[in-house]
Amino acid sequence: MESLSAIGVFVRVAEARSFARAARALGITPSAASKSVARLEERLGTRLFQRTTRRVHLTEPGTRFYERCVRILDELNDAESDLAREQRSPRGRLRVSVPEFLGLRMLIPALPRFRKAYPGLDLRLDLDDHVVDVVGERLDAAVRCGELTDSTLMRRRFRPKRFILCASPAYLQARGVPRTVEDLARHDCIRYRFTSTGRIEAWALRQEPGAPAPRIPETLAFNNGEAVVQAAKAGLGVAQVMELMALPELRDGTLRPVLREHMVERGALWLVWPPARPTPPKVKAFGDFLARLLEELS
Repeated sequence: MESLSAIGVFVRVAEARSFARAARALGITPSAASKSVARLEERLGTRLFQRTTRRVHLTEPGTRFYERCVRILDELNDAESDLAREQRSPRGRLRVSVPEFLGLRMLIPALPRFRKAYPGLDLRLDLDDHVVDVVGERLDAAVRCGELTDSTLMRRRFRPKRFILCASPAYLQARGVPRTVEDLARHDCIRYRFTSTGRIEAWALRQEPGAPAPRIPETLAFNNGEAVVQAAKAGLGVAQVMELMALPELRDGTLRPVLREHMVERGALWLVWPPARPTPPKVKAFGDFLARLLEELS
């Protein structure tokens, strides 16, 4: 940084053709300006100015050096201006991995608003229910549900991950409404299957301490959260889903919640991104937009 400061002094002296005038413009003393240029000349091993009692003139090497320094300082000023503009209005490509249900049900319908708010961002959404390697996949960020295990990632917490049990009105009319968790053993149950392991996700149910785990049938199983919602909506059984996934159906009545007293929270919705301080402007912009969107749905 000392070299850059000396270059700035050198350019000012060259343009003012005077150490005194350059020093006034820079807010330093003429002696400090002279010493700065002298140290620069010593480091470069050549004289940059011919000094007389009334003014200074660039030497031939000084002229060549001045021309290059001006280009460098112009580039630096442009870089600072670009960065300042980016801070005010993020620009560039933004690649984010999101769970499929979040992309299809929330983000894609809201993209016109996102584009209007951040016209300089080119958004790349990867819709994937897998837990992706944010750093290895060279992602800018990822939305995750549940508990976080990677402590190296930067993170921003949103709303809790709240689960509900639900079924279609037609199914409940035909099979009856379960009144206890034990009643679920006599119902068709729609389960979620993890693609990576093939394991069926356990249902999160609030019970009395010490109560035995209820038997939950595996009548149907899907490796896609949206498929679970659609199967429940089609009357195929009782499903446990993240409440956020089924808000439209719960509001229009095509799905009805059951066993509300056993509703639980497990984990949360997070935005994670590779270690960076401060938070990249484009990641912050996406996080702010997602926060507003979730707030509207609350």
